[in-house]
Amino acid sequence: MIKLFSLKQQKKDEESAGGTRAGAGGKKASAAQLRIQKDINELNLPKTCEIVFPDQDDLLNFKLIISPDELVLCGLCVSLLQEPNPEDPLNKEAAEVLQTNRRLFEQNVQRSLRGGYVGATYFERCLK
Repeated sequence: MIKLFSLKQQKKDEESAGGTRAGAGGKKASAAQLRIQKDINELNLPKTCEIVFPDQDDLLNFKLIISPDELVLCGLCVSLLQEPNPEDPLNKEAAEVLQTNRRLFEQNVQRSLRGGYVGATYFERCLK
């Protein structure tokens, strides 16, 4: 009986000294927590990706934010705008302007890429 109590005390002493505990909560780190900590430390994300941990102590729940590469996105926009097809438009209003007033269409393209309003629609700045 005494040996059982001494083992319990020894275990408590190890736990209070740090041992294999995870954080201030005093809970043992699960295999999943240890694995994800290792994986996160070795993670090499591209500049267009970001991981956000709302709770720094809970590594199993996170948000992955993926942003398009602005240069690629702008290049695609410019490519589409340089060769618009008014017969099969993605934006019917823009196609109408292209067919009736090409100069206004070009101004609208520039305004949208530099950031600003075209009609009632606001566009974020895409060109530097």
